[in-house]
Amino acid sequence: MRLRIWLLIGLILTWTSAVHAQRDADAEIVTVEAYDGLTLVGEFYPSASEPAPTVLLLHMLGSRRNAWQPLIPSLSDAGYNVLAVDLRGHGETQGAQDWPAAERDVETWLNWLGEQPSVIPDQIAIVGASIGANLALSGCAFDERCVTAVALSPGLDYRGVVTEPAINEGLTERSALLVASQRDTYSADSVKTLATQASGELGLQLYSGRAHGTDLFREAGAPVIPVILNWLAAHLGIDSAV
Repeated sequence: MRLRIWLLIGLILTWTSAVHAQRDADAEIVTVEAYDGLTLVGEFYPSASEPAPTVLLLHMLGSRRNAWQPLIPSLSDAGYNVLAVDLRGHGETQGAQDWPAAERDVETWLNWLGEQPSVIPDQIAIVGASIGANLALSGCAFDERCVTAVALSPGLDYRGVVTEPAINEGLTERSALLVASQRDTYSADSVKTLATQASGELGLQLYSGRAHGTDLFREAGAPVIPVILNWLAAHLGIDSAV
């Protein structure tokens, strides 16, 4: 398949930010049983318009689902369902950290989303940060219910979760957006390597700082939220571009 790379480096976006209050009243706590019996915990923000496209959020190592609060209100305002989850061994999801099992947990969450009447089953995106970015790429690549993945600070290999097979095999008919900071050296080098291997549609955004994963939301000069919204608008069919 012809390689299409969206080069977003140096793109100047005009975006007026608004302060959003966390809307706990709109969120539903969700629990599902993993393949090994562990209870997985997430938080689901249903769209005001149902059914709707949906975004699954996977956090960084040592973090939890509330790390996505800078992004969730913008996704909700744009009309998406949002599911932010605690990875195993993090937040309210207990058990030990187990990354091969976490890869299977992504499929479990996609199965849950596929059962929800508010979710359009072929309009799901996965957005992840750091090791969650690797999980987003691998989870999307090998499950056709996922249309596109957004990876904030991915690596070639984080704790055994690898991304090259996802980019050069699994996503040949779908798309991924890779985001990294130039001085976050391992991730920056990784996304450049992945860009040379992509056989499907690939977006690449590099910033000048060193912020990693969801820390990009606090980095001056890194308007990552509008970049994510524009990418999702182009691939999930909601006219939410900014």
